[in-house]
Amino acid sequence: MAEQNEPLCGGISSELQDSDLQDALDILNTSLDKLASKGDKPSLKVVKVKSVTSQVVAGTLYRYKVQLAQGDAIKESDVKIWSRPWLPENGTNITINLEGDDNVIESTF
Repeated sequence: MAEQNEPLCGGISSELQDSDLQDALDILNTSLDKLASKGDKPSLKVVKVKSVTSQVVAGTLYRYKVQLAQGDAIKESDVKIWSRPWLPENGTNITINLEGDDNVIESTF
């Protein structure tokens, strides 16, 4: 039987903590840096982390509720990162929904 804090296979984990949380934040920051380097995408920085969960789905799907800064503007944001590290190319997909912005930012690298 799975421990209380262990996610079931395919299920969404409870909020990540400790080293799992730090690993997920490293993935978020690296993904935001790669997104900004594309030139046609915005430069976003994490201001505050509200929650982070993960789900095993042919890789790992991370879901973040964060505040992101774009210049002086700080916006509540929902970020999803689908990580498939075994793929030599296009192994990471990021989708960002900024509060008050109708456009969804999406990129694969």
